[in-house]
Amino acid sequence: MSAKKDEPLSPLEELGPRTGDESPHELIYRSYLLGRIHFGTKIAILNRAGSPVYNAYENWGPIALIAFCVIYTMITSSIEAGLTLLLVLVLAGVLILPKWVLKKLRIRVLEKAFGSEPGWRELWNHGGISLRLAADPTVVCDGPDGDWEAFAKRYLDLPDEPVAAPAPAPADQAEKS
Repeated sequence: MSAKKDEPLSPLEELGPRTGDESPHELIYRSYLLGRIHFGTKIAILNRAGSPVYNAYENWGPIALIAFCVIYTMITSSIEAGLTLLLVLVLAGVLILPKWVLKKLRIRVLEKAFGSEPGWRELWNHGGISLRLAADPTVVCDGPDGDWEAFAKRYLDLPDEPVAAPAPAPADQAEKS
């Protein structure tokens, strides 16, 4: 539980203890929170029209804003001031804009994928997401062709805590045997 009553519960605390009959989607979510799997997003597939998480305003809005500012500056000040502003804004846009768009896209993907199983299924069927075991990176399941439910049942249906190895016998008991 959280240290304070006013603090919201973490997603893992909200899920509560394992019951043993979790859905494959919940197993994936729980494993992601515990760091047992890596969740991959393929930007080239997810950041284009037709994707369930694509946002045209985030991609084209800043470009339109840059164009408006440059044209406005050229009209109200001078062409030189407009071209200087264009150079500065394009440079800033090239350095900052892609990272900002990718961060926003990743947040939308995580919210949709782990928000509900129908959202997960929609993303998986569209493609662009993948699962990889943290312990063995060669074990991968990519959407839409991979069977994520079988992956979850085979690799993720594990107890929350690792099973402790039996304690070695004390030296005096080992000598008696």
